[in-house]
Parts: sequence; C-alpha cells; structure tokens
Amino acid sequence: MKLIKNFAITVASLIGDMWLGLGIKPEVYDKRSSMKTNVGYILFILLAASVAITSVVWLCLRIY
Repeated sequence: MKLIKNFAITVASLIGDMWLGLGIKPEVYDKRSSMKTNVGYILFILLAASVAITSVVWLCLRIY
C-alpha cells in the first residue's frame, strides 16, 4: 500500500509541476522544441495517463 501511495504522490507532483508550468512565458523554451498543434500534447497526456493507470492496476493485481 505504501508503494501505491508513493506512486500516487509522485504522479500528483508531476501533474502539479505541469499545471504550474503552463504559466511560463514561451521565451523560456527552445524554439525548435515547440509544437505547432495540440495533437502531440494530447497524445502524450493520454499515453502517460494510460501508463500510470495500467501500472497501478497491474500492481494492485499483483499485490492482491
């Protein structure tokens, strides 16, 4: 249970960092790494969420 709690705290921290990072001015970032559309961003968020959910479900099934 402690492993799942630590994992959840880590994921929440990463989401918080991403949320706070939305207010950073575009001049901070490298021009070559900017995305022209939101498709890549949405794909990354969906992939990261699916990996996180799959990991938690897999760990729960292994523990219980």
